[in-house]
Amino acid sequence: MKNLVSVYTILLLVLLLSACSKDFLNKKSLTEFSSEDEWGDPALTATYINGIYNELPAGPAMNAGNVDESRSRDADGLNFNNMVITQDDGEYGGWSGAYSAIRHCNVALENLSKASFDPTPVDGVSLKDRMLGEVHFLRAYLYFRLTNYYGGVPIITNVYGLDDDFKIEQSTYADCINFIVSDLDSAANLLPLIQSGDNDGRATKGAALALKSRVLLYAASDLHNPEKNGSVINGFSRPELLGYTEGDARARWQAAKDAAKAVIDLGIYELYKPSPASAEEATQNYSDLFTSTKSVEDIFVKYSSASTGGGYNGWNIAPNGWYGNGGVGAINELVDAYEMADGSKFSRSNPAQAAQPYSNRDPRLAATVLFEGNKYRQRPADLTIYDPVGVGQFGSWEKWDNSANEKYVVYGLDTRNSIANSWNGNECGATMLKFLNKSVDIQKSFQDLTIRWIRYGEVLLNYAEACIELGEDAEARTYINMIRKRSFMPDVTESGTALMEHYRNERRIEMAYEDQRFFDVRRWMIGPEAYHDVHGVQIVYALNPDHTTATVPTVTPIVIRPGKWDNKAYFFPITRSEMNKNDKLVQLPGY
Repeated sequence: MKNLVSVYTILLLVLLLSACSKDFLNKKSLTEFSSEDEWGDPALTATYINGIYNELPAGPAMNAGNVDESRSRDADGLNFNNMVITQDDGEYGGWSGAYSAIRHCNVALENLSKASFDPTPVDGVSLKDRMLGEVHFLRAYLYFRLTNYYGGVPIITNVYGLDDDFKIEQSTYADCINFIVSDLDSAANLLPLIQSGDNDGRATKGAALALKSRVLLYAASDLHNPEKNGSVINGFSRPELLGYTEGDARARWQAAKDAAKAVIDLGIYELYKPSPASAEEATQNYSDLFTSTKSVEDIFVKYSSASTGGGYNGWNIAPNGWYGNGGVGAINELVDAYEMADGSKFSRSNPAQAAQPYSNRDPRLAATVLFEGNKYRQRPADLTIYDPVGVGQFGSWEKWDNSANEKYVVYGLDTRNSIANSWNGNECGATMLKFLNKSVDIQKSFQDLTIRWIRYGEVLLNYAEACIELGEDAEARTYINMIRKRSFMPDVTESGTALMEHYRNERRIEMAYEDQRFFDVRRWMIGPEAYHDVHGVQIVYALNPDHTTATVPTVTPIVIRPGKWDNKAYFFPITRSEMNKNDKLVQLPGY
């Protein structure tokens, strides 16, 4: 009888619990989310998409050390710049990381198509359309980066399961570009002109159109033009992977021009402070553009704020004389590319210019490069006695010791013989100043940093280049000179080949350290011009005959690193591990 009572008691308890909460056993975990939760909740969906944004490569001076802009303080990039590039050296173009991010895009697109969100427009578009537009943009961005390194790559739009066949061939370069442009057209049709409030920084219609401008400009360039790229593709069995094999080159340039003009015609972007009153003001404006949080020139950016636990550690690029790492040097080839203030070319063979190589130059030089005597900020407290002003000290001072009746040398604070972290001294004799906020003490805090993936200045240059290729020199000069006016530089006046040469140098200077030069060298097929032994400078304040020290240094270019070019480096190898996983892949020429 006692056991029967126990059974009745248990049954009663179960019935009571069931009556109180019929879905007791169906309660969702408060710490785990299902796929239905993620794609049914706008906040969780936004978090997923935020993760894809964070997979985009970002940072100051990306690829600068792998082209004729920079060399690090150590031997980084030595093998690469000497063409020691093989399929076993790791991923030069981020193949696996890009495809991981592309998979995330495909997952998002598949699930967003079935999602139901509040249709109320924000910034003129629904939430679902905005999210779809962002993911189309992000996928296009990732595929474009891949084509820049590898030419035609496998186009994957579905989400693979564990039982699927992962092997897929590379698509032709033309098909990849068409796919990327299609994604960008979709993005432009779905995205708002602006993203306001907390959405600021997400892709916009302008970002999609501006990236399309870059994509079509690159695609029209010599590297992918069958009339120009014979030296690269000769003997390669699959030339369609590296560029176009048919079609009208002029039509491709017209498409690039039209794409850039579409951004211009939006009328919502402009150059930052386009009309300086002096060279000094131009220097300040150009410097401020890259240390400001926002500007009217911004099209697609990534914000990083120190106040929210992010920001950028300026220690990475500040010189050792500020107890920095000196990670981005300015090689002399870059410094010499800056024109004189009157628009003439700088020349080391000109005695007056060689004697004072940093004087009377393009105002952007002083905003981009910390060279000898150029101002950065106050030194750390223990070093102000050696430099109370806070200027670059990359030289050495020859002095006379009267008591010992002999010469001795005092080395600058930013040299490899410095009293301050000499091991971090850069060999170039100059370092990158662009992106460094002069008001931030790198020893005490990170700085806010806005990475400008795409800005309006580039769009104007894209338009000008397409115009030159189409023979529309007058139109090209108009847009090049907008950039030069902002830099307080005289107008370009050339035509034809001379205009193209001037334009290319202008692009090099305006976009220095912005991850453009690396790809420009390749698409223009000027590898031999950029890859060779590179120079830093030796800076000496010489001892005069009267035993005083010269106040103006002698600046002499010296070879600091070897370098050479091989045509295989116009594209990069697919790693052996990827080739082993997918026997349908075709390795690129030279590897």
